[in-house]
Amino acid sequence: MKRKPNRKGYFILNMATAIAFLIAYFSTGCSNKKTKDRVNSLKANISESEFLSAPESDKPWVYYWWLKGNVTKEQITHDLEEMQKKGIGGFLLFDSRGYWDSYDGRTGHIPVPLQIKYEFMNPEWREMVKFTMQEANRLGLKMSINMANTGGSLRGPWDMEEDGPKQLIWTSSDISGPKTISVQLESLSDQMYYQDVALMAVKIKSDKKSAKNNDLNQGWETMVIPNEDAPVAGEIIDLNNQISNGTLQWDVPEGEWRIIRFGYHVIGEEGSVDILNPAAVTKYFHLMGSEILKDAGELAGNTLTHFYNVSWEGGQPNWTVNFENEFRNYRGYDIKQYMPILTGISLKEKSLNKRFIRDYMRTVSDCFRHNCYETIGKLCHDNNIKWHPEDGGPWPRIAPMFKEADQLTFWGSNDMPQGEFWCSGLEDLQTKSNMRYAAMAGHIHGHPLIAVEAFTHMGRHWTKYPAYLKPFADINLIDGANFFIWHTFTASPIEIGKPGYEYFAGTHINSNITWWNKAGSIMDYLGRSQYLLRKGNFVSDVCCYVSDKNYVRWGRGEKWNQNSSLNPVTGYSYDLLDSKVLLNDLSVRDGKLVLPDGMSYKLLVVDLEEPVIPADVLQKIKELTEEGATIVLGQTKPLNTPGINNYPESDEKIRILADELWTKTSEQMAIREVGKGKIYTGTDMKDILADNQILPDFEGPFEYIHRADENLDIYFISGEGKVKCTFRVNGKKPEIWDPVTGQTIEAISYHSTNDGRTNVSLQLPVNGSVFVVFREKAEENYFISVDGPGYPEVKSKEENVYELVLWESGEYYLTTNTGKKEKISTTVTPSIEITGDWNVTFIPATEAKEIETTFDKLTPWNKNPVPEIKYFSGTADYTNSFTITTEQAARPARLNLGEVLNIARIWVNGKDLGIVWTAPWSVDISDAIKEGNNELKIEVTNCWANRLIGDAGLPESQWTTRTNVRRVPDRSEYKAGHQAFSAEDELMPSGLVGPVKIEFGKEELVTLE
Repeated sequence: MKRKPNRKGYFILNMATAIAFLIAYFSTGCSNKKTKDRVNSLKANISESEFLSAPESDKPWVYYWWLKGNVTKEQITHDLEEMQKKGIGGFLLFDSRGYWDSYDGRTGHIPVPLQIKYEFMNPEWREMVKFTMQEANRLGLKMSINMANTGGSLRGPWDMEEDGPKQLIWTSSDISGPKTISVQLESLSDQMYYQDVALMAVKIKSDKKSAKNNDLNQGWETMVIPNEDAPVAGEIIDLNNQISNGTLQWDVPEGEWRIIRFGYHVIGEEGSVDILNPAAVTKYFHLMGSEILKDAGELAGNTLTHFYNVSWEGGQPNWTVNFENEFRNYRGYDIKQYMPILTGISLKEKSLNKRFIRDYMRTVSDCFRHNCYETIGKLCHDNNIKWHPEDGGPWPRIAPMFKEADQLTFWGSNDMPQGEFWCSGLEDLQTKSNMRYAAMAGHIHGHPLIAVEAFTHMGRHWTKYPAYLKPFADINLIDGANFFIWHTFTASPIEIGKPGYEYFAGTHINSNITWWNKAGSIMDYLGRSQYLLRKGNFVSDVCCYVSDKNYVRWGRGEKWNQNSSLNPVTGYSYDLLDSKVLLNDLSVRDGKLVLPDGMSYKLLVVDLEEPVIPADVLQKIKELTEEGATIVLGQTKPLNTPGINNYPESDEKIRILADELWTKTSEQMAIREVGKGKIYTGTDMKDILADNQILPDFEGPFEYIHRADENLDIYFISGEGKVKCTFRVNGKKPEIWDPVTGQTIEAISYHSTNDGRTNVSLQLPVNGSVFVVFREKAEENYFISVDGPGYPEVKSKEENVYELVLWESGEYYLTTNTGKKEKISTTVTPSIEITGDWNVTFIPATEAKEIETTFDKLTPWNKNPVPEIKYFSGTADYTNSFTITTEQAARPARLNLGEVLNIARIWVNGKDLGIVWTAPWSVDISDAIKEGNNELKIEVTNCWANRLIGDAGLPESQWTTRTNVRRVPDRSEYKAGHQAFSAEDELMPSGLVGPVKIEFGKEELVTLE
């Protein structure tokens, strides 16, 4: 006996045409103690209701970009209310001046034709920021503020004077002795805030004569690294005690000598700060941060939750006040005796040149990280807010602050590591993101939130839309991002019009975009994804040490270093370690490598990028082995320590330790017991994992990420196709959580594998994604296989009775875990295509006159001969009708739109069925249809690009768009897409292309018993 199922309140798991969408995770106002954050995350339960409507704290943020202070209170209220309506949980306030935004556009990007309205940090500007905080509080939004009036550096509207960034400079003079010299050392008016650092004489052992005959007051140079033909230093004499009243008086000994005068001067823009000096950084913080906090009052820590700074593009200082003391503290020896190396002079033992340069650059890096980023972090914590700079890059690796830096350590010093990804074109999809590495830093340093500057690009403006952006979001969610900050929501002055003034980069997301009224769909998707991806810990079997200076500009971690002798294995995840975590945090418990916040690993791989490793790191690796860890050694055996301290004894220690750990091996697997642990050499990772009975965490053609706590496993997967996937979970039933719809249901079929894992049947559409959640014990009765033309859709399940919908005709074979088999032969009602005339009303986004027309068939707008349609941007309402029989009206039905460019909303018989924005481009219409005539309305919205291209071919007096983005006849002057729209540009495919079909299903009741 079949009964008609109640369609209301059930999750439509459309396994035959798709499952779902993606992840990302965010939150705000987290505790100052990272361990507490992690514990709270681990203990948190998940609920279907919170997944359907994500909590405010789990919703995505946006960059809120002001243009030179051109805002009003009315506009701020409008912008923030629009954010709140669309499911945005917070914003990062950014007001940049002098960052590729010149009035005349000479920067090469796009001009911002606005004069400064409010000077940065003046009383009027601060009043606007204060009002923004108050409005955010009223609306329940959280916020962060960029700690600068520019992008890419720490700069403000003040003269930092002697507290600006500093560069080491030098000049020299060659003298033959013996003789007595007297040289006046002038104070240098042409070098900003110049201060002397050192004066020394170096005896040159080279046979080559030099032509350096400066008077020690001119001919200044910056750092030079010795080359192969560099002069060689002999004796070095400190001449500072030979100076009297500004004059060097010295009896030059016999031989060839080079006198070197070192100093520093201030470089960079006037408002920039000395990022290597904690006192200067503190002064800078008080000039801006402390004043903002005063204005925030009780909103600090509640509404204003963070301060921020973008990835570094600013000046490149290499010296600071007290740098000699910093060097001694970090490196353990005096810098002065080695400073001639910085002028291109070599030591007799040439290997010391490289070691010293490493020490020097590493000290610059340590000063930047500790004296700038960590200093601001402490100042933030003292005021109950968090700090999330993009201090892990992408960097200019050649800069002195980054040349020897460890990216993971920089990110780890934050409260929330933040990376970025780009989406200019599909070629960026797998290549232009550093999120995998930002996430690794978060995992090993105990930060549960991993933020991302999302959807950045410098392609053509207003050409991105939710379906295009989804695979970029998926990849970065899988790589570990769980706090999306969408780049960018620009505060375009309302009076300008549409599409408005814009910043030169990013995917524009404000109320001026054409599809803003449909933007809530992708925001809900991100919020639901972030809700789940904040739970538990990242699951990783392997931690890997490769270098003391980890850095990858872009990449997804396909290899753990470019010189790997071992490689990661598909189906297992890994994290890279930095020296700080390995030395201070990693320990062994019950044979596992564990971190204080609960992260654990089964194997430690040591696969060095080069044969250099700090001696204390190698000693700790040996101790971990003795304590019970399983260590896997790559082929690169360490030979040296970095730096000079304790050299050559440190190298001898490395040799002894390396000989104890690395032994002569063949390509066959060798295992040695060391203490309570064991060491593997001479094989690949797949063999070692198998030997340790570590099964793949996930098997299938999809990409995945896995998070878990003691009683919960959450997998997020993305891909396309009908497959069976295996998850390393045993004895629990899989549930499908769909972040596109917010609905949940048990998987249609699953079974335990012989090795104790769970195999689940899944089907994903193009760019599909879904959460597979394991939280409850497997039931006594369930399907272990369902075979047929497609997977049935589960409408509901009550006790042991499934209500299924079959969308394809054919034979279906269902088997339960008790051995019961059932065959269903079904014939579904054929689909009907909606044809005939479509009445179409074009509503321009420019608010120009509407256009009403009739299409006898569905075709793209950009191929229409009518210019107003060909170059149309905005929303078009398609209306049509269809007739169905009594039998058809009683069937489950869905509307499939076919090809949609770019996003749609559907009504049937006046009932709003919601937004359709991603594959499979269909919606359930079962409860909206009726016997006889039915009215259909499809609202389709495209992007701004076509109207801008159309305007580019018209006289300016006929333009209907209002924006600072150029519109030009051709690309003879502006080659890059983001610089302009050209009349010759290719139009974006737009409109409803179809075919639009009504597909009918057939209901079946299946009893498990």
